[in-house]
Amino acid sequence: MKIFSITLVNTLLILITVLIHKVIFRMFHFGYESLIFYWGIFILIYFILNLITNSIFLNKSK
Repeated sequence: MKIFSITLVNTLLILITVLIHKVIFRMFHFGYESLIFYWGIFILIYFILNLITNSIFLNKSK
């Protein structure tokens, strides 16, 4: 059951990351010319959301 919950949380994090990433790129009118910038922001958003999620789950388990 724990594997299912981790998989579900990771899937939701990726979907939320995609949504936030699209909003940021459309709101600030960033171009898609630089793939390093495009994927760098995506990875940064996912990293931040993952840190927040892990800190919430780790605090609950203690």
